[in-house]
Amino acid sequence: MNPCIFILEDNEGFAHSLIQAIEAYPVKLDYVLTGDLETARQKIISPFRYSAFFIDISLDDKTENTDGLAFAEYLSTNTQHKDTPVIFTTGFPNYVYEALNRLHCYAYLLKPFQQNDVFYQLDQIFQTNYFIRLKTTDGIYMKLNTDDIYYIRAYGRNMLFTTCSGEISSRQYTMKSLQSLLPDCFERCHRSFLVNTKYIESVNPKLKTLRLMKIDEDVPYGKDFQLH
Repeated sequence: MNPCIFILEDNEGFAHSLIQAIEAYPVKLDYVLTGDLETARQKIISPFRYSAFFIDISLDDKTENTDGLAFAEYLSTNTQHKDTPVIFTTGFPNYVYEALNRLHCYAYLLKPFQQNDVFYQLDQIFQTNYFIRLKTTDGIYMKLNTDDIYYIRAYGRNMLFTTCSGEISSRQYTMKSLQSLLPDCFERCHRSFLVNTKYIESVNPKLKTLRLMKIDEDVPYGKDFQLH
């Protein structure tokens, strides 16, 4: 079962932004969304345990109510969820002091937030680090963001990383070691290729190729590859 994020947010636009970020995050996450306090309280009665809460401090942008703070206070008395990280989302920074000092929230995001802001909070919660360190065949040590990798190809003793900054060659890893090191969005589509599935634009069953976005390239896939 995938970790599950609870979202309490009444603004459709910001809820959509959070969901987009959660769905794009390299770790596969589920989510539950609600926009009102009573429904939120009902949803946490079950024994299901959430991995984090993203809570809008004010569930009415016009009146600046503090229903989100009330829900967080309710969580603090709930044995099952009192230690679960709470990230407040708010357009009203005057409530941040109370959130940090009275309720001891995990963190907060000021609206409007970006995908990278959400990723950062999820990285802290799940203690993930989506960078790999490698030594290139030219002897250069570097830190590579896995989001910048489109695909990796085995070529002789080298691993060729096709990235947003061009191709990088390294002999530090094998296909097997990379599979265990990289996030779940990387899949072995062929014996010589690892592809970042986030960039797959289309599949050509006749040619057995995957079309990748942004770089306008095709990579082969084998008969055992299944796109999730």
